[in-house]
Amino acid sequence: MSQDKTESDRMVKKMQIEVLSLAEGFFQSSILFALLKLKIFECLDDGSKTLHELAEELDVQPETLSRLLNAGVVLKLLESKDGTNYSIAPMCRAVLSPSSGEQYLGDWIRSLDYFCEPLLKLDKAVLKSGPTTDPATHLGGDKESTRSFTLSMHNYASLRGKQLADFLGTESCESLLDLGCGPGTYAFHLGKRNPDLKLYLADHPEVLETTKEIEGKYSLANDVHYLPLDAMKDSIPGSYDLILVSNMLHGLGEKSSRALVKSLYNSVNQGGSLVVQAQYLRDDRLGGRWPIFLDLIQLCVTNEGRNHSQVETRLWLEEAGFTDIEFCPMTLLNTNSYLRGYKA
Repeated sequence: MSQDKTESDRMVKKMQIEVLSLAEGFFQSSILFALLKLKIFECLDDGSKTLHELAEELDVQPETLSRLLNAGVVLKLLESKDGTNYSIAPMCRAVLSPSSGEQYLGDWIRSLDYFCEPLLKLDKAVLKSGPTTDPATHLGGDKESTRSFTLSMHNYASLRGKQLADFLGTESCESLLDLGCGPGTYAFHLGKRNPDLKLYLADHPEVLETTKEIEGKYSLANDVHYLPLDAMKDSIPGSYDLILVSNMLHGLGEKSSRALVKSLYNSVNQGGSLVVQAQYLRDDRLGGRWPIFLDLIQLCVTNEGRNHSQVETRLWLEEAGFTDIEFCPMTLLNTNSYLRGYKA
């Protein structure tokens, strides 16, 4: 057998493994989703429990529950030495235990579970160029889904919010409007960094109910004001030194995004700025990995949503009249970056 044939066979086998790994990924995520839905990590938050204790607490058959728990052990999410006593794996406790504070990822993973169903119909979304689920569900159409989605955004933003506060200077600002604030996490971190900054948080009334709860996790000296409104329908009261639009435009699509950015110019004080934080696509739209996934999520769960690149977003800012536009990528571990344009 020639060396070229041997190398070719090796590459084919490697590709088989990689493709199968992609196709079989749902097995692992399904196990994690089920453990979270059944609140196994909540049940084990205070320490180990026996199979029968867990089964009684969840009102399920012990033998059936053991099949899921043992799968969790195989994935190193749980630990058990005898198949009778179970605990959270030490390395997972920091991110899956509800008592782990800002490192907790459970709500974010539940959000991924929510997106899983519409994405399984991605082919249908492509065929009809439209969503495969009701876009309003997590944006006020269903109270519990809205709360869950807002909490998931808090999980996602917690660590990234600290980074934004490190990179985004607010020393010359007296007021910040976080438009489409969701959990308000970014604004709260900016407020902790600058206690004199007045915070104005705007979003749907149903979202702000959860935002107010999340505020309680922070010790803020700032004045905090809540503005219940729909940014695409309602006028924005007042004007501000800094307006933050974070991970919002991808859900609107190009036409609505351009219109919103243009309208925000009048809401920025002279010498103030607009910051658009996003998970920007590459300019050729061929990456990166998560921005591409985010783009497909918008196809499946929104009517007009489409992820955008830094170049096209910069154009929207320029069209609106913003100048001296800066781009800040922050760190390699942060999928977010931002553009900041000033009102001369």
